[in-house]
Amino acid sequence: MKRVFVKNLLLLQLLNLIIKPVWLLLIDRSAQNLLGEQYGQYYIVLNLALIFNIVLDLGIQNFNQTHVAADAQFFKQKFKSILWLKGALSSVYIIVVALIGLGSGLNMTWLILILLNQVLLTFVLYLRSNINGLHHYSIDACLSVSDKFFGILLCLIAYACNWISIQSFILIQLFATAITLIIAWGINQHYYRQLPKEDAPNADWHLKGIWPLLKLSLPFALLFTLMNMYTRLDVAMMNLMLPDANYHSGLYAQSFRLLDATAMFAMLFAGLLLPMFSKLIQEKADLKPLTNLAATILLVISISIGLASYLYAYRIIDLLYDFKSIDQAIESSEVFKNILLSFIPMSVTFVFSTLLTAQKDLYHLNVFASIALVLNVVLNACFIPIWQSWGASLATLITQSVFALLCYWRCKQLFGFKIKIAEGLKFAVFVVVLVGLFVVLKGIASTFISLALFGVSAILLCLALKIIHPQQVFYFLKSKAQ
Repeated sequence: MKRVFVKNLLLLQLLNLIIKPVWLLLIDRSAQNLLGEQYGQYYIVLNLALIFNIVLDLGIQNFNQTHVAADAQFFKQKFKSILWLKGALSSVYIIVVALIGLGSGLNMTWLILILLNQVLLTFVLYLRSNINGLHHYSIDACLSVSDKFFGILLCLIAYACNWISIQSFILIQLFATAITLIIAWGINQHYYRQLPKEDAPNADWHLKGIWPLLKLSLPFALLFTLMNMYTRLDVAMMNLMLPDANYHSGLYAQSFRLLDATAMFAMLFAGLLLPMFSKLIQEKADLKPLTNLAATILLVISISIGLASYLYAYRIIDLLYDFKSIDQAIESSEVFKNILLSFIPMSVTFVFSTLLTAQKDLYHLNVFASIALVLNVVLNACFIPIWQSWGASLATLITQSVFALLCYWRCKQLFGFKIKIAEGLKFAVFVVVLVGLFVVLKGIASTFISLALFGVSAILLCLALKIIHPQQVFYFLKSKAQ
């Protein structure tokens, strides 16, 4: 299983390293610089659509992926019922969010287009959950970047023809998602036809299969709702509490979009781990080797990125965005530090919350997410009036850290995980040496060169300390699946 994990992880990361940085650093960054405060207004509208995103899914994606991974026949038996359910939920989602947007005085054209894109995207994610659950990881890896790939091509045309505006930017994302949906639908139909009819006696278009599915997926839905709310409430609360909300939402968006991009790499781990954990749990196999491997890789990556972002914060922000003053750049860089440090606890969450999901320990996950939500609201209410966007970023860092620790604690209870002192010391040395290297490298004038040397040093240091053993990775790539 570890061999399968490593091979497909390398493919996923390669594709995402090629496509998503281009989208983030070239396309999205250019839109933010060209559109200025309009981008902040767009981000408020987008955030509203994302907060209510749970209505589109109600936990169906994770529920479906977990069950398809355990039993391929579940795919054909429930495929049509789930499509009916998602169609109904999409209608409710559009009506509810559109009414809220109308009452809030938001740009309704932008909002409707964003809502349509979110509807198409949720169908793409469901279709991908079938492909991933059937263990076709390489196909799912390609689909994970296809919307960004088509978006990049369309945006380059728009930039070249000077057609860029918030509305055209949203439309491009809508068209790119639609193309991906058509491809994912075709692949699902191919695998659907491969399963014999007699293996799926309940595969029909009757609505009677929807309610049982909805009841089973509700714990997943609650978890997704709570996690989405404590992640996305910051902007909504700034919009309510600050007179210059567009300005601070724009600053926050600059950093949070970068966190979204880095988190996407970690989410790839969760996408791979969920069906693998489900299978191992079903077979009553040892979970520790795969969990330790995934957690170690993610911690090395997240600590390296978190430290680099904290230490080079001003230089990175100044390089990426256009600012009216030095003070504005400094303010943005301070937000950036907290937001990107949040990637470290989030990476822990992606491993251990995924394991708890595969274990179907939804009760504790929902309790932990409820604690995180309450904590996030209280912290934002205290911090935002005093420190504006920086206060919101600090609330994010604290909330993500608390949720990650709770997830690890529960896994420790269930599976007996232990942090070895020797491994903890290796990570401590890793951090200290990297900070020392920054003192040496910060004098280099080129931010690109300095960051590149920092990254290479992190890789070499990881190998020198034997945090990750390269021979172990090569062994998994060459050996048969365990």
